[in-house]
Amino acid sequence: MEINEIFDILLSMSRYLVAALAVMVLGSCVVSLVSRRFGKRIGSYLYDPGSKKRLPLTRWENSIGRSKTCDIVLTMPDISRFHAVISKRRDGWVVADTNSSTGVFVNGNTVTKPTPIVHGDKVYFGSACFVFVDADEDDKEQEEREKRREFSRKAAVRAVRMKPQAQFDPALIDEAGDKAYIIGCDSCVFGRNSECDVRLRYTAISPKHARITSQGSAWFIEDMNSLGGTTVNAKPLGNGRRRLR
Repeated sequence: MEINEIFDILLSMSRYLVAALAVMVLGSCVVSLVSRRFGKRIGSYLYDPGSKKRLPLTRWENSIGRSKTCDIVLTMPDISRFHAVISKRRDGWVVADTNSSTGVFVNGNTVTKPTPIVHGDKVYFGSACFVFVDADEDDKEQEEREKRREFSRKAAVRAVRMKPQAQFDPALIDEAGDKAYIIGCDSCVFGRNSECDVRLRYTAISPKHARITSQGSAWFIEDMNSLGGTTVNAKPLGNGRRRLR
């Protein structure tokens, strides 16, 4: 067998090998794209208000339907076998109806094309209602709650009741900031608003947060529907008022 013949055979075989290798690489890419997960951490999810369950969205594309092959299996009778798909895009999440018989709705609006969904949106698959929870926004809310709790611990103020014979007005002592806020009137409003009698420049303080009033020789504190609430000796004040001692 001459060299040219051997070369022709090898060239012919290499064409098939290259084609087979290309198919293998393409198939690997498709499988990786479809089944790629976000990692061990459970991120965004659908929350079922009825059962209190979380249905995690662990893939870039999450199929939803009655079929057991779906990523999220819903057994309600009005759910189609392949009802919808929720996908992660660069600019956020979107939901699409995959020709279901009972439709997909976001906050009451019919989904006719891939529709963006954001944290807190109500997503309906037929009559089944779920709340979409974005992991990033959920983390931000948790961080904000933690900041408020931290503020309550570090920036708590304690009331100081002065003796009747003292020549000084009662005051609130900010133990975190080492400041004293004089209560110079019988009804004193505390808050972040510039119109308050005592202005507290903390982000966790509401514009009008709380009021301290004098009744005879006693002092009382009440919350003014603040966002972060008011605590006295580590106990939430609630909607009523409490005597300061």
